[in-house]
Amino acid sequence: MSEPHKHIDFCPHCGNRSPQREVFSHTYRDTWYSSDGRRLGPEEGPLSEAIVCVCETCNSVLVYDGIDHSETGYWPELVYPETSNLPKAVPETVRDIYHEASVVRQNAPNAFAILIRKSLEAICDDRSVSRGTLAARLRILAERGDIPPALAEVTDALRVVGNTAAHGSVQTITTPMTWAIDDFFRAVVEYVYIAPSKLAKFKQQLEEAEKRSAKKKAKKKTKKKVKKKVKKRTKKKSA
Repeated sequence: MSEPHKHIDFCPHCGNRSPQREVFSHTYRDTWYSSDGRRLGPEEGPLSEAIVCVCETCNSVLVYDGIDHSETGYWPELVYPETSNLPKAVPETVRDIYHEASVVRQNAPNAFAILIRKSLEAICDDRSVSRGTLAARLRILAERGDIPPALAEVTDALRVVGNTAAHGSVQTITTPMTWAIDDFFRAVVEYVYIAPSKLAKFKQQLEEAEKRSAKKKAKKKTKKKVKKKVKKRTKKKSA
Protein backbone atom coordinates (compact mmCIF):
# COMPACT_ATOMS: atom_id res chain seq x y z
CA MET A 1 0.00 0.00 0.00
CA SER A 2 1.47 3.36 -1.07
CA GLU A 3 2.17 6.18 1.38
CA PRO A 4 -0.40 9.04 1.32
CA HIS A 5 0.80 12.23 -0.38
CA LYS A 6 2.00 14.95 2.01
CA HIS A 7 1.88 18.69 1.40
CA ILE A 8 3.93 21.10 3.56
CA ASP A 9 2.19 24.42 4.14
CA PHE A 10 0.96 26.91 6.75
CA CYS A 11 -1.96 25.68 8.88
CA PRO A 12 -4.28 28.48 10.09
CA HIS A 13 -5.67 26.15 12.77
CA CYS A 14 -2.45 25.84 14.78
CA GLY A 15 -0.26 28.55 13.23
CA ASN A 16 2.47 26.13 12.15
CA ARG A 17 4.06 25.36 8.80
CA SER A 18 3.86 21.59 8.88
CA PRO A 19 3.21 18.44 6.80
CA GLN A 20 -0.43 17.98 5.76
CA ARG A 21 -1.50 14.45 4.92
CA GLU A 22 -3.80 14.09 1.90
CA VAL A 23 -6.82 11.95 2.84
CA PHE A 24 -9.12 12.61 -0.13
CA SER A 25 -8.96 14.20 -3.57
CA HIS A 26 -11.51 14.67 -6.33
CA THR A 27 -11.11 16.09 -9.86
CA TYR A 28 -14.08 17.63 -11.65
CA ARG A 29 -15.18 19.96 -14.46
CA ASP A 30 -16.30 23.37 -13.25
CA THR A 31 -18.21 26.05 -15.22
CA TRP A 32 -15.92 28.64 -16.82
CA TYR A 33 -16.65 31.84 -18.74
CA SER A 34 -14.65 33.79 -21.34
CA SER A 35 -13.69 37.45 -20.86
CA ASP A 36 -16.80 38.52 -22.81
CA GLY A 37 -19.13 36.49 -20.56
CA ARG A 38 -19.61 33.53 -22.90
CA ARG A 39 -20.10 30.21 -21.12
CA LEU A 40 -17.38 27.79 -22.16
CA GLY A 41 -17.99 24.19 -23.16
CA PRO A 42 -17.18 21.29 -20.77
CA GLU A 43 -13.80 20.62 -22.36
CA GLU A 44 -12.75 24.26 -22.88
CA GLY A 45 -12.01 25.22 -19.28
CA PRO A 46 -9.23 23.79 -17.08
CA LEU A 47 -9.76 20.74 -14.89
CA SER A 48 -10.53 21.50 -11.22
CA GLU A 49 -9.74 19.55 -8.08
CA ALA A 50 -10.66 19.47 -4.40
CA ILE A 51 -8.21 18.08 -1.84
CA VAL A 52 -8.88 17.28 1.83
CA CYS A 53 -5.83 17.17 4.13
CA VAL A 54 -5.13 16.64 7.81
CA CYS A 55 -2.49 18.75 9.57
CA GLU A 56 0.04 16.42 11.19
CA THR A 57 0.74 18.94 13.97
CA CYS A 58 -2.80 19.67 15.22
CA ASN A 59 -4.79 16.93 13.42
CA SER A 60 -7.24 19.50 12.00
CA VAL A 61 -8.86 19.33 8.56
CA LEU A 62 -7.92 21.62 5.66
CA VAL A 63 -9.66 21.83 2.28
CA TYR A 64 -8.07 23.04 -0.96
CA ASP A 65 -10.13 23.75 -4.08
CA GLY A 66 -9.31 25.24 -7.48
CA ILE A 67 -7.57 24.51 -10.78
CA ASP A 68 -5.92 21.08 -10.88
CA HIS A 69 -2.25 21.31 -9.86
CA SER A 70 -1.28 19.22 -12.91
CA GLU A 71 -2.25 22.24 -15.05
CA THR A 72 -0.75 25.00 -12.87
CA GLY A 73 2.20 23.30 -11.18
CA TYR A 74 1.07 24.28 -7.69
CA TRP A 75 -1.68 23.32 -5.25
CA PRO A 76 -5.16 24.89 -5.47
CA GLU A 77 -6.23 27.64 -3.08
CA LEU A 78 -6.95 26.91 0.59
CA VAL A 79 -10.70 27.43 1.09
CA TYR A 80 -11.07 26.02 4.62
CA PRO A 81 -10.22 27.36 7.08
CA GLU A 82 -10.15 30.95 5.84
CA THR A 83 -6.70 31.94 4.65
CA SER A 84 -4.74 34.76 6.29
CA ASN A 85 -3.82 36.24 2.90
CA LEU A 86 -5.57 39.49 2.01
CA PRO A 87 -6.28 40.42 -1.65
CA LYS A 88 -3.78 42.53 -3.61
CA ALA A 89 -6.21 45.45 -3.44
CA VAL A 90 -4.94 45.86 0.14
CA PRO A 91 -1.55 47.66 0.42
CA GLU A 92 1.41 45.32 0.83
CA THR A 93 2.39 46.78 4.22
CA VAL A 94 -1.06 46.07 5.66
CA ARG A 95 -1.07 42.58 4.12
CA ASP A 96 2.34 41.72 5.57
CA ILE A 97 1.50 42.88 9.10
CA TYR A 98 -1.85 41.07 9.03
CA HIS A 99 -0.20 37.85 7.83
CA GLU A 100 2.33 38.12 10.66
CA ALA A 101 -0.57 38.57 13.09
CA SER A 102 -2.39 35.53 11.71
CA VAL A 103 0.67 33.32 12.23
CA VAL A 104 0.74 34.04 16.00
CA ARG A 105 -3.02 34.25 16.60
CA GLN A 106 -3.48 30.74 17.95
CA ASN A 107 -0.45 30.63 20.24
CA ALA A 108 -0.01 34.30 21.17
CA PRO A 109 -3.39 36.15 21.30
CA ASN A 110 -1.82 39.25 22.91
CA ALA A 111 0.73 39.53 20.11
CA PHE A 112 -2.09 39.11 17.57
CA ALA A 113 -4.03 42.05 19.07
CA ILE A 114 -0.90 44.24 19.11
CA LEU A 115 -0.18 43.47 15.44
CA ILE A 116 -3.79 44.22 14.46
CA ARG A 117 -3.33 47.62 16.12
CA LYS A 118 -0.15 48.01 14.06
CA SER A 119 -2.16 47.10 10.94
CA LEU A 120 -4.58 49.95 11.72
CA GLU A 121 -1.59 52.32 11.94
CA ALA A 122 -0.48 51.08 8.51
CA ILE A 123 -3.96 51.81 7.11
CA CYS A 124 -3.77 55.36 8.50
CA ASP A 125 -0.32 55.82 6.90
CA ASP A 126 -1.65 54.56 3.56
CA ARG A 127 -4.57 57.02 3.74
CA SER A 128 -2.08 59.88 4.36
CA VAL A 129 -2.99 60.37 8.04
CA SER A 130 0.39 59.81 9.64
CA ARG A 131 0.46 62.29 12.53
CA GLY A 132 -1.08 62.18 15.99
CA THR A 133 -2.23 59.35 18.20
CA LEU A 134 -3.92 56.36 16.60
CA ALA A 135 -7.25 57.45 18.15
CA ALA A 136 -6.93 60.90 16.53
CA ARG A 137 -5.87 59.44 13.18
CA LEU A 138 -8.82 57.05 13.11
CA ARG A 139 -11.13 59.95 13.99
CA ILE A 140 -9.85 61.87 10.95
CA LEU A 141 -10.53 58.86 8.68
CA ALA A 142 -14.09 58.68 10.06
CA GLU A 143 -14.66 62.44 9.59
CA ARG A 144 -13.40 62.21 5.99
CA GLY A 145 -15.78 59.32 5.29
CA ASP A 146 -13.00 56.79 4.67
CA ILE A 147 -14.58 54.72 7.45
CA PRO A 148 -18.36 54.80 8.19
CA PRO A 149 -19.59 55.53 11.78
CA ALA A 150 -20.26 51.89 12.65
CA LEU A 151 -16.78 50.81 11.55
CA ALA A 152 -15.26 53.84 13.27
CA GLU A 153 -16.50 52.35 16.55
CA VAL A 154 -15.00 49.00 15.54
CA THR A 155 -11.59 50.50 14.75
CA ASP A 156 -11.59 52.34 18.09
CA ALA A 157 -12.40 49.08 19.88
CA LEU A 158 -9.52 47.36 18.06
CA ARG A 159 -7.22 50.21 19.06
CA VAL A 160 -8.20 49.85 22.74
CA VAL A 161 -7.74 46.08 22.60
CA GLY A 162 -4.29 46.54 21.09
CA ASN A 163 -3.35 49.01 23.84
CA THR A 164 -4.57 46.62 26.52
CA ALA A 165 -2.56 43.75 25.04
CA ALA A 166 0.58 45.90 24.77
CA HIS A 167 0.50 47.29 28.31
CA GLY A 168 -1.09 44.45 30.29
CA SER A 169 1.24 42.53 32.60
CA VAL A 170 -0.76 39.31 32.29
CA GLN A 171 -2.48 37.50 29.43
CA THR A 172 -5.54 39.68 28.69
CA ILE A 173 -6.60 38.56 25.21
CA THR A 174 -8.00 35.05 24.82
CA THR A 175 -8.05 32.96 21.65
CA PRO A 176 -11.87 33.22 21.28
CA MET A 177 -11.50 37.03 21.50
CA THR A 178 -9.14 36.96 18.52
CA TRP A 179 -11.91 35.52 16.36
CA ALA A 180 -14.02 38.68 16.84
CA ILE A 181 -10.95 40.92 16.47
CA ASP A 182 -10.13 39.21 13.18
CA ASP A 183 -13.72 39.57 11.88
CA PHE A 184 -13.81 43.27 12.82
CA PHE A 185 -10.46 44.02 11.17
CA ARG A 186 -11.44 42.20 7.98
CA ALA A 187 -14.69 44.25 7.88
CA VAL A 188 -12.61 47.46 7.97
CA VAL A 189 -10.31 46.21 5.20
CA GLU A 190 -13.31 45.13 3.11
CA TYR A 191 -14.85 48.61 3.28
CA VAL A 192 -11.66 50.64 2.80
CA TYR A 193 -9.95 48.58 0.09
CA ILE A 194 -11.65 45.43 -1.19
CA ALA A 195 -15.18 46.75 -1.94
CA PRO A 196 -13.90 49.82 -3.89
CA SER A 197 -11.55 47.55 -5.86
CA LYS A 198 -14.41 45.17 -6.73
CA LEU A 199 -16.61 48.11 -7.75
CA ALA A 200 -13.89 49.54 -10.02
CA LYS A 201 -13.41 46.13 -11.63
CA PHE A 202 -17.17 45.74 -12.16
CA LYS A 203 -17.40 49.20 -13.76
CA GLN A 204 -14.56 48.24 -16.09
CA GLN A 205 -16.44 45.08 -17.09
CA LEU A 206 -19.56 47.16 -17.82
CA GLU A 207 -17.55 49.58 -19.96
CA GLU A 208 -15.99 46.70 -21.89
CA ALA A 209 -19.43 45.12 -22.41
CA GLU A 210 -20.78 48.44 -23.74
CA LYS A 211 -17.82 48.73 -26.14
CA ARG A 212 -18.41 45.19 -27.44
CA SER A 213 -22.09 45.94 -27.87
CA ALA A 214 -21.30 49.15 -29.76
CA LYS A 215 -18.89 47.26 -32.05
CA LYS A 216 -21.52 44.62 -32.81
CA LYS A 217 -24.08 47.32 -33.67
CA ALA A 218 -21.56 49.09 -35.91
CA LYS A 219 -20.82 45.80 -37.71
CA LYS A 220 -24.53 45.16 -38.28
CA LYS A 221 -24.99 48.65 -39.70
CA THR A 222 -22.01 48.18 -42.03
CA LYS A 223 -23.38 44.83 -43.23
CA LYS A 224 -26.80 46.39 -43.92
CA LYS A 225 -25.20 49.22 -45.90
CA VAL A 226 -23.14 46.76 -47.94
CA LYS A 227 -26.25 44.65 -48.67
CA LYS A 228 -28.19 47.74 -49.82
CA LYS A 229 -25.35 48.77 -52.14
CA VAL A 230 -25.15 45.26 -53.61
CA LYS A 231 -28.93 45.25 -54.19
CA LYS A 232 -28.80 48.65 -55.95
CA ARG A 233 -25.99 47.52 -58.21
CA THR A 234 -27.86 44.28 -59.05
CA LYS A 235 -30.98 46.27 -59.96
CA LYS A 236 -29.01 48.64 -62.22
CA LYS A 237 -27.38 45.73 -64.03
CA SER A 238 -30.70 43.94 -64.56
CA ALA A 239 -32.21 47.18 -65.87
